[in-house]
Amino acid sequence: MKSSKYLKAGILLIALVVPALIFFNLKFFSHNHYKLPVFFAVDSVQIDGSKNYKVTQAHKIAEFSLWNQDSILINSNQFRDKILVVDFVFTRCQTICPKMTNELIRVQEEFENDSLVKLLSFTVDPEFDQPSVLRKHMTSKNVIYNKWTFLTGSKDSIYSLAQKSFFLTAMEDRERPLEFIHSDKVVLVDKNGWIRGYYNGTDRKEIDRLVAEIKVLQKIYELGE
Repeated sequence: MKSSKYLKAGILLIALVVPALIFFNLKFFSHNHYKLPVFFAVDSVQIDGSKNYKVTQAHKIAEFSLWNQDSILINSNQFRDKILVVDFVFTRCQTICPKMTNELIRVQEEFENDSLVKLLSFTVDPEFDQPSVLRKHMTSKNVIYNKWTFLTGSKDSIYSLAQKSFFLTAMEDRERPLEFIHSDKVVLVDKNGWIRGYYNGTDRKEIDRLVAEIKVLQKIYELGE
């Protein structure tokens, strides 16, 4: 029984320490070639005859045009060359959405002064979540407007984006009116539009890992790798 407790404690320690060690090594040792995974990679090249490979092509997030909280049409090109933190939520949600939003508030505060990092939240309830509703919701959550954007539009556009670009669940619940089925995952997208990570948006440790891996990605760009 005691050994089982030690095993669980060891696993938890590893989960917390490894991202920090990766960031430390990448920051202070420029010869380190640690790479975050590129999800759904389709092509790569060998680096200088070594065993290391560099991804040259991967699944890319589709372009979109949606309305933000200020009724301004936002195009995905406006986020070109940014690191994006993305989730799908809705303002009337009383279950996982408040937890996800509260966790991402920590992310926006961590990177408040970093113009490279942006947060995007897409509503899965666009008929109700009109721009004015999103703006009121953002104000209540102390969202930093130049850091975090909430987006609404047609259901078809948003659901297609979630399912085909981010590979996340997003749909109406046919058995329960005014309810929606959507993923609790937060997605990390790099400057190429490639997916670099999925995280449980309700789990504090998972969001800590997200923060650490954003810093790893920043250092990769800084080193020009």
